[in-house]
Amino acid sequence: MSSLFFNKSKAVADDFMQSVVFLDDRVYQRNGNEQDAIHDLDAFELTKTFAAKKKICAVYDPQSKSDIENFKTIASKADVVVLDWFIEIEENDAVVENLEEDDEADAEDQTVRGTYTKEIIENIVKINNDGLKVVLVYTGETDLEGIATEIHNTIPASTLDTVNCQVDYKKIKILVRAKSNNEDGEDNRFTHIPHLRDKVIKYEELPEFLLSEFTKLTEGLLSNFALKSLSTLRANTSKILGLYNKKLDHAYLEHKSAIPSTEDAEHLIIEIFKDSIGDLLHYKQVQNQISKGIVKSWMNDKIDKVTLSFKKKDGTEYTPEATFTRDKELLLSLLYSEEQDVQKKYIDIFTPLASKGKAEEFVKHLKLNNIELFINPSDLPNKAELISEFAKLTHHKNVFLPVGSKPILTLGTVLKSKLTGNYLICIQQKCDSVRILSGEQRKFLFLPLEAVTTGNFNFITHDNVKLKLGKKSYGIRTLKFAGAKDGVVKAVLLNGKFIFKQIYANKTDEKFEWVLDLKDLHSQRIVADYAATLSRVGLDESEWLRRSLG
Repeated sequence: MSSLFFNKSKAVADDFMQSVVFLDDRVYQRNGNEQDAIHDLDAFELTKTFAAKKKICAVYDPQSKSDIENFKTIASKADVVVLDWFIEIEENDAVVENLEEDDEADAEDQTVRGTYTKEIIENIVKINNDGLKVVLVYTGETDLEGIATEIHNTIPASTLDTVNCQVDYKKIKILVRAKSNNEDGEDNRFTHIPHLRDKVIKYEELPEFLLSEFTKLTEGLLSNFALKSLSTLRANTSKILGLYNKKLDHAYLEHKSAIPSTEDAEHLIIEIFKDSIGDLLHYKQVQNQISKGIVKSWMNDKIDKVTLSFKKKDGTEYTPEATFTRDKELLLSLLYSEEQDVQKKYIDIFTPLASKGKAEEFVKHLKLNNIELFINPSDLPNKAELISEFAKLTHHKNVFLPVGSKPILTLGTVLKSKLTGNYLICIQQKCDSVRILSGEQRKFLFLPLEAVTTGNFNFITHDNVKLKLGKKSYGIRTLKFAGAKDGVVKAVLLNGKFIFKQIYANKTDEKFEWVLDLKDLHSQRIVADYAATLSRVGLDESEWLRRSLG
């Protein structure tokens, strides 16, 4: 039985999911040739079924390998992809003649079962490596488990669920299901394999099945928020285009010509476009997807009622053991308390469950371990990964780095020395990181970062290295780099890594690997903190007088 939160998530997913594309070489239209009820695909019935659910459904019948190549691009754009397993392609007349001479043997030679389907799936995995996608292999074959296994063997690092005939790779779900004859009554094909009878899907069941499987990938607070935001942007595309219309070109060029650094105009457009999107999401109240009522339904679905132990600051438990019940009511009181002092809020809530002393000690432990309250005990081994992934989302500017783009050196760029392994962060202001002539040499300022495993740190890298800022004034470094044609210092790609090469006398001079770019405000905070250390005043004076200053 579906939970309330799952149903809410399904409604959000339904609003987002717009396009479903089918690829099958046995497509037919009504009043066409004689049909095979098991292997053929009724395009009319499919499109009508999905249209009733307000979905765009496209059915492709490939005739050549170029059609397969074109479909790869289409598949990367669609929300859901449905593929036949056995796709036959006649490449030329010679192939047709051979097939007529020996239709069974040569057909198997020319077209191996699953060849094109696996090729398309491999391309989807490559293009959507970090993305989310549902792929359904909808076949007239009966060896569903064997097909799932073959797909699993094709995709390295994927996981196989034989019982559900499912393959998972990161956030990509690949399901294998049987076509139905779309008639009432039992499907005799699965008499000898009754455990697969529930894997047969009729046309009218496909929209609900695909929506439910998509929702299983997205049923979360933040994922629902993202889906709702994207749906809002889709629904208001014409409004956004109306704002940024071609009549404004004259005003934009006037602005560009009137400022000292004309390239700043392009950065301005990006900033105001981001603001427009943010304003639209606020106006449409997308934040309601993470409102208190939604959080309550999430907790009902995801949070188990368990007994947890009070811990000391160092993480050790008390003897005898002191415990409390972690349930949704406790968590909601922590999330929606009106107390502004966070430490006092926690102590007030936990004191009645033990004692003030234990509550105060426990709160010290929770300072960096608060997630222990919000995950189930079975998920504790993953707590570090969960915390770090959210931290990266809040701190890293480069959550997206398109293929073909190269990082540039500017405020907040973090580098790692290829010679020493030490980390540095660039504190050169943006205005001094641009408008560099091609080949011009410019000095950049850097502060050292220390990789730590315990204690305080400032941020975390993509590969989960914790970095702590060195704020001593004498730690600053100056490195010289040359500008590129577009007025900035760009990294070069060497052996799969982005490298910045400093300019000095020898070719063996230190090189630096690009690690990440911090978001602007976090970078500015680091500069402000460093500037504060420079403004410190050290005096030799009367100790009595110094203490009197308070």
